[in-house]
Amino acid sequence: MDTRKYRTGLKRLGAALLDGIIFIPFLFIGQWIYKTTNNTSLLFTWTTFLVFAPIIYSVFLHYKYGQTYGKWVAGVKVLDVGETRKLTFRQSLYRESFYLLVATVGLIYYGVLLTQTTEQEMVLNEYYSFSDNPIFWWTLIELITMLTNSRRRALHDFIAKSIVVRT
Repeated sequence: MDTRKYRTGLKRLGAALLDGIIFIPFLFIGQWIYKTTNNTSLLFTWTTFLVFAPIIYSVFLHYKYGQTYGKWVAGVKVLDVGETRKLTFRQSLYRESFYLLVATVGLIYYGVLLTQTTEQEMVLNEYYSFSDNPIFWWTLIELITMLTNSRRRALHDFIAKSIVVRT
């Protein structure tokens, strides 16, 4: 096992921030859409795109290349825990499974809210409140897990049997 390859938590955080920057333009487009329409179908479609795009981005790039653009810039890569091969599609999906679950349940809740009122701001606030709470706690658990094991594996790495290494 080559210990010089193991990444630090800061590299991982930097990669996540860089990946997040990619989706900022979509947030501005979303703000414009939410302010200019009450079309329930358009709002639901756009929110679905906003919720699932980062998940698809992460699953696909981890499967295909072992890294997202943020990880590429940060100089880290995700491999199978044995460090001998790239992730399978299933492992990539497992890494994002919690976010996928929250996104799916959250969108169902959002759809129900949209059918009950035309107050878009209230619907969005309720939806974000509903979805952000589990994400906050998951992130906290991930950080604790990552900081308390010698290989700096987060909970999603244990679930997917993966590890992030320096390239």
